[in-house]
Amino acid sequence: MGVPYGEMIVSVFASTASPGPNNILLLSSSSRHGLKKCLPLEAGIMTGLLTVMLLVGLACGLLGQFVPQIIPVARFIGAAYILYLAWKLIRKPPAGEASAEDKPLTFVNGFLLQFLNLKIMMLGIANYSGFIMPHGFSLRSSLLFAVCMTFCAVSGNLIWATVGSVLYPLYRRHSKFVNIVMGLLLVWAAWKILNI
Repeated sequence: MGVPYGEMIVSVFASTASPGPNNILLLSSSSRHGLKKCLPLEAGIMTGLLTVMLLVGLACGLLGQFVPQIIPVARFIGAAYILYLAWKLIRKPPAGEASAEDKPLTFVNGFLLQFLNLKIMMLGIANYSGFIMPHGFSLRSSLLFAVCMTFCAVSGNLIWATVGSVLYPLYRRHSKFVNIVMGLLLVWAAWKILNI
């Protein structure tokens, strides 16, 4: 019997479509700047995610030996970066008072976030360990795993970004409140990372 990719896709989509750093950031950014201006951020997230999932797939065996030492450090670094994003978001001026600092996040922001996104790394390790490793290592299965993880996560990301862009007119009227709520959601995501 081969790798149960169908079951893996259902599991991965359910977990990656939930609120997390990528989804909350895309919702917030697209609600402020519209969907089109968030496409570079989404492309960065997708590229970073594919890169991270390839690394997870190829190095899962090695990580298993070192995870106890890596997790506490990665949790604090990832949570600190997400708290920094929350702080920047809460500090943003209202939509009518946009400053030069209020620009859409870039490809690089999305790409680098994936290397600090402990949620997606842990989902990758858990899914690789549960769905791929029991069937043995192969380059093909590792590549398919990375593509499946990326496809599912990006599908969820696009849903969150689309919802944000639909809410753009509402954001312009209530931007300070929305920034605070989104910032608090990022604080919640950081708390969840520290309490995995």
